[in-house]
Amino acid sequence: AHPSTLTSIYNLALAVRGQGRYGEAEQLFRQCLEAEKSVLGETHPDTLATMNNLALAVREQGRYGEAEELLRQCLEAEKSVLGETHPSTLVTINLLAAAVRE
Repeated sequence: AHPSTLTSIYNLALAVRGQGRYGEAEQLFRQCLEAEKSVLGETHPDTLATMNNLALAVREQGRYGEAEELLRQCLEAEKSVLGETHPSTLVTINLLAAAVRE
């Protein structure tokens, strides 16, 4: 998939999630994530952002354990690629802390 197509899918998934259509958003985020892994790589910042948003869509459907696992995978990649103090890493740490409390 072309990077512009991935951006469009990602933006659509965000819009759908914003409307509370979490199952549909999850499908779009999964589609985008698989394509990004192939095109951009598993540790590209865009791929990690999609993984983060997929975790939120999963969490919003009440699947907390699955969301926590996605966030843990994302956090490990962010720490190694972006560093422990990068803003994206810190966002994931906060999301993971919230997921663990649920």
